[in-house]
Amino acid sequence: MTILQNIQNINWQGIRESKLYRRFASLKTSCILLCILVGFYTIGTIFPQDAQLDDYIKSGGRFISFVIFFDLLNIFNTPVFLIIAILLFINLVICTFERFLMLRSQNKTAAEDWQFTPAYTFPLDINQELESAEESVREIFKKELRFKEKASQTYGIYIMEKGWSYRWLTWAYHIAILFCFLGFLMTYLFSFEDEITLYPGEVAVIKPAAASRWNKSWGNSPQIFDFKLELAEFITEYNQLPKLEYPADKLSRLAFALGWKDPQYTLKEESYFPKDWKSRLKAIKGNMAVLEKTIEVNDPLSYQGITFYQAAYKQMLKIQVDDNPISFETETGKEIIIPGIDGMLKFGTIRIGTLFKKDGGMEKIRPFTEVTLVKKESSGKLAPDPPLYPLQGGDKGVGRGTETENIGKLEQDGAVYIDNKRISIKEFKEASILSYRYDPGVPLLWWSGIVVLLAMSFRVFGAWYRITYRIEEKDGASHLLIKVNTKGLIADEERLIKRLKHLLEKMTEPIDLDTPV
Repeated sequence: MTILQNIQNINWQGIRESKLYRRFASLKTSCILLCILVGFYTIGTIFPQDAQLDDYIKSGGRFISFVIFFDLLNIFNTPVFLIIAILLFINLVICTFERFLMLRSQNKTAAEDWQFTPAYTFPLDINQELESAEESVREIFKKELRFKEKASQTYGIYIMEKGWSYRWLTWAYHIAILFCFLGFLMTYLFSFEDEITLYPGEVAVIKPAAASRWNKSWGNSPQIFDFKLELAEFITEYNQLPKLEYPADKLSRLAFALGWKDPQYTLKEESYFPKDWKSRLKAIKGNMAVLEKTIEVNDPLSYQGITFYQAAYKQMLKIQVDDNPISFETETGKEIIIPGIDGMLKFGTIRIGTLFKKDGGMEKIRPFTEVTLVKKESSGKLAPDPPLYPLQGGDKGVGRGTETENIGKLEQDGAVYIDNKRISIKEFKEASILSYRYDPGVPLLWWSGIVVLLAMSFRVFGAWYRITYRIEEKDGASHLLIKVNTKGLIADEERLIKRLKHLLEKMTEPIDLDTPV
């Protein structure tokens, strides 16, 4: 016996009449499952997902035992969440199937449609024959009101419709929601993400360290892609940022707040505010660049299903002390110990690239960094809290257990002196940090989400009309008997009836024989 024969022998009617099936076909079940999922999503917004437990504890997280027991930092991968999501998917499949059967059965006009109670009655031309009146009314509905005939004439009754069918729209967004779930499943099984750091001119193979859940479940290693990525250029841009000079005395501050005194700004030479970071990337296949794009924040590069985002940057310095041929390598923002200097040095972000000035001009920045001397207190006593405002050149500040001193600006070809040591920049380089993600479910989620929104919008805000009518003779004259059904917020039954009444009156106007045609 073939699989098709086995399927045909299944008692589908018995399955549809079972208590479990009817429970899954219920809208009440959908609402209950959705409410449970909303609870999960609420918890997921409160507790940081995919966070490490140690980091959560260090950042002051609470309810540790509760978080560990219920795995609240990874709640969307817990068995309970996955079971609820699967049950909702089954519920949507059954509801969609049932709605399709209902719509298919409704395509055949029901018997009650041929036996309707009219809501409106309009007299027609008293001298017009019944067949002629029927033809004229049909022409009005089809040509003037743009209705389409839904069912053939039976017992002298006509059924016409206009607009998007709300039944099929409802079924459409059910189907689209099912495809959204399929997109979620594809994302859950096959997506992965990682980071890569590239220096200008460097070419790297895309070999993610993390494997997708599908590969992990089968013991497969992470996928290696058949193309390489090259960072052709890393571009940094800055804006000049003026500083507001806030008045010192109370009266001046009051005048400033009331608008009696214009704000005053000062623009220092080093008032640089980051404007943008850009990476000019090349996708290389074989020995040929197949794609090139300059990416920036919110404008990624996509190739072979992988999307590369501009995440951050990294700067490395080689520091030379006096004329010592041995240099010290450090990363900006991190502290380094140099022999002969009491304390640790910390180099700020290297300003390099293009400066966009307030007057509309541009200039290339001569590379420089700010140097800070950090000293630990040997007594172990806690010093007062650090100042709220950044230190100016030469000022000193203290923090808890530390003392810092801003040494000043160190340019690429210049030097600063600390404890009679000459500190200069021997070399520096900056790299682009790219995050990349492979997610085959995104296109399906994107288009399915659009269909859901469009179908629901047309369903709620659209205009759908269904007219059932017949023409009969009363008291020696023809009369139009009509019933109107509408769906959608834009549907206006009263306006339709007024328009129909106007067209019928125009149709029945007597012809003036004295007026030439």
